Amino acid sequence: MSFQRGLLVCCDLKSYGSADDLLQRELQELLVRSLDRAGEAAGLDRSTWSRQAKGDEEWAVLPATAAEGDVVDRYVRALDAELAATNRYRVPQAKLRMRMAIHFGTTVEGANGYPGQDAVLVSRLLNSEPAHAALEQTEADLVVVLSETLFTSLVAAGFTTLRPEQFRHVDVRVKDFRGHGWMWLPSGDVHALALDAATADTPGAAAPEVALGADAVSPVVTSAPTSVNQHAVATGGSTVVQAGRDAHVPTQKADVIQHFDRNDQRGSHFGPVYRRDSDERA
Repeated sequence: MSFQRGLLVCCDLKSYGSADDLLQRELQELLVRSLDRAGEAAGLDRSTWSRQAKGDEEWAVLPATAAEGDVVDRYVRALDAELAATNRYRVPQAKLRMRMAIHFGTTVEGANGYPGQDAVLVSRLLNSEPAHAALEQTEADLVVVLSETLFTSLVAAGFTTLRPEQFRHVDVRVKDFRGHGWMWLPSGDVHALALDAATADTPGAAAPEVALGADAVSPVVTSAPTSVNQHAVATGGSTVVQAGRDAHVPTQKADVIQHFDRNDQRGSHFGPVYRRDSDERA
């Protein structure tokens, strides 16, 4: 049984299953064309790649001689530019948008593909919830997830033109797989995404904060779902900036009480205002 170590590159189109037969055929043609043109622009010979075509997906194992930096840097940038050009005049439902995952590991040829943990890992990165959410929340044409190994040894080490701060550490949980990856939007801000799981597992991530008045006590924070119903009360000189997970500010003397209808981690939703002297809406 022979094996090799090299790059594993997977990509998958968004919303392919909801397209009709004619559009699916067109998207397949655009997918192959875009990947080939990006490879040519990056100076890569894709004919040397071992590729498995699966309709809206491509699963590729690159030869050991492939330059990792050129793939992660130049190829990805060229692909993002190619997708932008392809989608410029296409309606949203027919745009070619994709997720891509890249890992460096060991591959072994099997009877029906590539078995092994590294092959599983790159597939899990590709199908992770953060990668799906990135395409849902933005208009980006391409979202890329690198394995921790590849990010650390290539990007963080400074062997590409990519800056580590352009990436976001995300939690990857698919089936029984638990791990992490580093996500990048070549044409977007990955840190602007609302990814609760990713934020929770990012080292040094800050918890939601509540700004309190001088006389107020610290809030009590307990575990709760991402979206909760809350009833926060601001005291006379205090302002609740964000009522986090079940945050509660004890009631003190105040002329006006502002009720919060709900909080969904993206900002508080203000309810009616009551004046204490009349208990009526202001």
